[in-house]
Amino acid sequence: MQTGIGGKTADVVLDGGKRFDICVWFQPQYRNSVETIGNLPLLAKQGALLPLSRVAKVETSEGYAFIRHDELLRNAVIQMDVRGRDVNGFVQDAQAVIQREVKLPTGYRLQWGGAFENQQRAMARLAVIVPLTIGIIFVLLYTTFNSAALAGIILANVPFAMMGGLISLFLRRQYLSVPSAIGFIAVFGVAMLNGIVLVSFLNEQLAQGKPLREAVRGGALLRLRPVLMTASVTILGLLPMLVSQGVGAEVQRPLATVVVGGLLTSTALTLLLIPMLFEWLMLRRGRSLNQATKESL
Repeated sequence: MQTGIGGKTADVVLDGGKRFDICVWFQPQYRNSVETIGNLPLLAKQGALLPLSRVAKVETSEGYAFIRHDELLRNAVIQMDVRGRDVNGFVQDAQAVIQREVKLPTGYRLQWGGAFENQQRAMARLAVIVPLTIGIIFVLLYTTFNSAALAGIILANVPFAMMGGLISLFLRRQYLSVPSAIGFIAVFGVAMLNGIVLVSFLNEQLAQGKPLREAVRGGALLRLRPVLMTASVTILGLLPMLVSQGVGAEVQRPLATVVVGGLLTSTALTLLLIPMLFEWLMLRRGRSLNQATKESL
């Protein structure tokens, strides 16, 4: 049965680097006929020949070409490609439809794998790594400036960078994925680096004895070029990835889109809002110090 109907490799023909199997099986008029298959002779222990139909029921039906097992359970795999939308949204919609319209028999279960499973696993790790990274950066900023308020001003770049990244993904009709999540981590680092450069310089201007308004305005103007150069070099370096269409573009484009969009908004925050917040914070500290001095007197 296995040889006549399923075919069996009898030999291999080599043609240069190519290999061709020579299979032996029945001719189509015999292997496609239920009656012919039922008349196949079987040799009994006593030497008698019996037709296959005497010991088995031969019929045509649809079935699996082969059966997979996973953890001692039969496993049937359905493969598909998702185009024009994100994998996570497609799976959520499919799960809702299946739950509403499909009733699985007892003992059956569905499991979604592939790119969706990898994405969920990566997102779960990033959900821990990103807050932990931001927390460590806050501690480092606090130890650098010895001020939680200044560290908070620099960390204000994070939501602005995230907002720019999300807007850029929406404008380019892309979806939140693992590469885009990695892009958010990258843009957070660049954005906070620009904030550190500006706040450190403003502190230096105040330490030199300059008036607050002059120190803030002069410091912002003097740090304008370094901040713009840092953002511009990063954006220009990512332009090839931003417009890539070849192999790996599905990974490069979301990452570059997030970084470029996030840098645009975070750079605007660094140059416009951080000086204002810094001046407001210094004025508030001055008022608090004067009030404490009066109360002590």
